[in-house]
Amino acid sequence: MSAAADHYSVPAAPFEAEIKVKGSRFIAHIRPCANREAAETLYAELRKTYYNATHNCFAYRINDREWRYSDDGEPNGTAGKPILQEIEASGLEQTLCVVTRYYGGTKLGTGGLIRAYGEAARLALNGVSRKTLVHAIRFEVRFGYDLESSVRHFINRHKGLIRETDYSNGVRLTVEVPQSLAAAFERQTAEAHQNRVVLLRTET
Repeated sequence: MSAAADHYSVPAAPFEAEIKVKGSRFIAHIRPCANREAAETLYAELRKTYYNATHNCFAYRINDREWRYSDDGEPNGTAGKPILQEIEASGLEQTLCVVTRYYGGTKLGTGGLIRAYGEAARLALNGVSRKTLVHAIRFEVRFGYDLESSVRHFINRHKGLIRETDYSNGVRLTVEVPQSLAAAFERQTAEAHQNRVVLLRTET
């Protein structure tokens, strides 16, 4: 993984946008969601809020490997898929987009629905504020007191962030290192200190 790939964008806050197409209202809701469970919960809440809508179609994308979409009763492929495509085009991760439709009395046809759902999602995704996060590996690092200065140097060298420090029995640090630098940090820290440092990967 390159250093550039460490960084990714997520919605900074909820956002909504609305369009009208031949009398139908399409309200696109953007919600940040850290994982699948959060996305499903947020969707259930929005569906409950807009219980009287004709459809509440959605897509969410946690990352490149985890995503889902639903047409919620619209013709197959006309709602959820175009919403997901707009999320992918935006580059956002950890993102839920629900498009609520209130039917206006005029049928839009397959092409019209695809365009309407996609346009509503795109409008909301273009307007949402963003923040940048970093894919990181969390380590527990243990070593003797005499190595603290040297180990901290290696952490800084690999752009690590120290989350917790414990001096009760030697030194124990909880450190987050960008994913692209994690393997080098693990190898070089151990080599430089002749394996007197214990590194344990705890989570991504």
